[in-house]
Amino acid sequence: MRTRAFGLTLIALVTVACGQSGQTGSSPNPSAPSTLSQPANIGGNFAAIGTLAAHETGTFRYQVSLAGVKATAENGDVNTVTVTRDGTNTFDVAAKSATGGGTFVHKTSGGTTVGSGTWVATGLLDFQSYGNGSPAINFGGRAALEVSLTPSANPSVHKPGILEIECLVGNPPPAAFEGIRLNVKDVINFNTPVVPGPTLFIKQ
Repeated sequence: MRTRAFGLTLIALVTVACGQSGQTGSSPNPSAPSTLSQPANIGGNFAAIGTLAAHETGTFRYQVSLAGVKATAENGDVNTVTVTRDGTNTFDVAAKSATGGGTFVHKTSGGTTVGSGTWVATGLLDFQSYGNGSPAINFGGRAALEVSLTPSANPSVHKPGILEIECLVGNPPPAAFEGIRLNVKDVINFNTPVVPGPTLFIKQ
């Protein structure tokens, strides 16, 4: 029986990307039970960040397609993540701070909704720049945001996770990808980006 996370409680790793599809990371056992006391495990999808381009300082606004960006799990389930464009969707590289949020929707491969809810950014773990494009304030890179996710079915639940955002503007490495990924700790890993899934970093 498949274990479901968003209707109950969860610890997640979300990955969002810009540009085109590419290589994805390893995934945890999708059938393992969720453990509320455990911290989010970022070793799989997030480990490659340290090998990417140099840091870019400053404050950036992050955004994805208004329709949301999707990723799939090995069992065919799909997750869609949106970012609310209200001006708060920013992170500060030096301060390691982040604000903003959005929504998530988890569906089976057949289109049945398993769960949905909202997420908010609570901090920045890292940002690696791929350089800028045109106009010069548009940047590519990969950011990892600490987030708190709240399932609509359980609004009193606020679980920590990691939202990783990647954009292929600039000069991305060969392994860079386009789309989103979401790793729900010990439950299910949406580790395959679905394109098109445009994202962007805009320097403030």
